[in-house]
Amino acid sequence: MRTRLALLAAAVMLASCTEGVAPHAPVSAPPAREPVAPTDVLPPREGSEARPPPAPVEEPEVPPPPPAVVPRGSATVMDLGEGGRGLLSVEQVDVDLTVSGVRGRHVVSVEFVPPSGLPYERRSAEVDSRADESRTVRFSLPVAGTAVATSGMSGTWQARFFLDGAPLTAASFTLDP
Repeated sequence: MRTRLALLAAAVMLASCTEGVAPHAPVSAPPAREPVAPTDVLPPREGSEARPPPAPVEEPEVPPPPPAVVPRGSATVMDLGEGGRGLLSVEQVDVDLTVSGVRGRHVVSVEFVPPSGLPYERRSAEVDSRADESRTVRFSLPVAGTAVATSGMSGTWQARFFLDGAPLTAASFTLDP
């Protein structure tokens, strides 16, 4: 039994071997030719007239598709409160994002970036709307009692907004020391 299996394996290996076999010659395409105008090849029969070829059928004009809806976003930093813009007087920073030109359910997110340039925090929310509507989403960055205040992260911050992961818009705000 083992001998038969060994012989069968050897036969399969030999059958798959291509050594000594000439490769197939590449098939070349015929040279390109200019199109020839159609002509009548048969003479007209007695008593009949030669007919011109039928006129081409005109296809009805298809209206162009409606223009693509381009998502737009605008961000507004809300008033930082009566205590000023100091780290010790600001409880939180609220940023409103208004999204328009989107249809259906999407994910909007914000990335708060301190003056160091490294992302500090990212938050997300879902919006669901029609293309002719606009939706506003509020994102808040806590300041009082967080690393923002205790580490003295003063300076100009950025709030970068994304729609389904693609950049949408940005806004900036300043926290004084």
